Amino acid sequence: MFRFLLTLGILLCLASALGPAQASAQTARVRPEQAMFRQTADGRRLAGVMQGTSLAVVGRQGDWVEVTLQGWIWSRSVAATDRNGFSLIVTATGGENLRDEPGGRISARLLQGFLLHQVESRGQWTRVRRTGWMQQSVLNLPSPGAAPAPTGPAGAAGDRPDPVVAEGRALTTGESSIHLRAAPEGDSLAAVAPGTNLTVLERRNRWARVRLEGWVLTSELTSPELDSLLVDVSAAALRANPDQYQGERVRWEVQFISLERAEAVRTDFFEGERFILARAPDPAEGFVYLAIPSELVADVEALLPLEMIEVLAQVRTGRSALMGVPVLDLLAIF
Repeated sequence: MFRFLLTLGILLCLASALGPAQASAQTARVRPEQAMFRQTADGRRLAGVMQGTSLAVVGRQGDWVEVTLQGWIWSRSVAATDRNGFSLIVTATGGENLRDEPGGRISARLLQGFLLHQVESRGQWTRVRRTGWMQQSVLNLPSPGAAPAPTGPAGAAGDRPDPVVAEGRALTTGESSIHLRAAPEGDSLAAVAPGTNLTVLERRNRWARVRLEGWVLTSELTSPELDSLLVDVSAAALRANPDQYQGERVRWEVQFISLERAEAVRTDFFEGERFILARAPDPAEGFVYLAIPSELVADVEALLPLEMIEVLAQVRTGRSALMGVPVLDLLAIF
């Protein structure tokens, strides 16, 4: 009898200890198109996390949030390791994508050498996780102590997601064209041709918000979008207000100096990330750095030293930690 009561008491204590922890678990979603995931608060950049990606909140420290990134990676792109207590390392040259599910939506881009914990394997895919730090300003965070959103009455037909139309799933339109709408029951924005690939971002009753990717000629883009860019923001203004303009876009004419590769001490870059060293639109304002996506490296390699180029770029930080120079993500060269 005593052993039974002792066991019961232990179980009740465990239930009491685990229950609140599970109930208080919070998640955050990434707000901009891509945000930096760092090893420590304001430390070395490890990965770029895509817009809409969910992360588990572990803790907070001032303007920084400790989060856990989790997803699936192609098994051939990682290898076993025991470095720093991790079990896997990304070995693919140029890095690899992390996905919400096997073959699903890309949630982050991991560089070669990225260390991970293995969770499970499924065929050619491996589920992994990694804890790191992100700035609070790039995350949609729940209020402290906020209760989870209600799920609605069990069995309500309109609230149960169709398993085929699941968040993060890649689907193809059927034999007829469909209308892409601004909102559920809203105005039509475009007709989507049969056989077009779409990615489901969100499910709301019988509607799904989707992502449609494709290419257009820059000459076909209308001026209202270009007029909304921060064409009048100077490099000096970015340095003076580094947080105010983060994530904003600018269209500048700069002078190309050289193509560089970031060392580990440049914590506002991925280690090894390619970037342009350029003179600011006003040469008196010094230099700016333009981080280059892989698809634009060939275009940059064709540039000549001291060549003037017009660029569209997104502000990563107005003042880098090492040199105090504005760092922007290159989006296009005109």
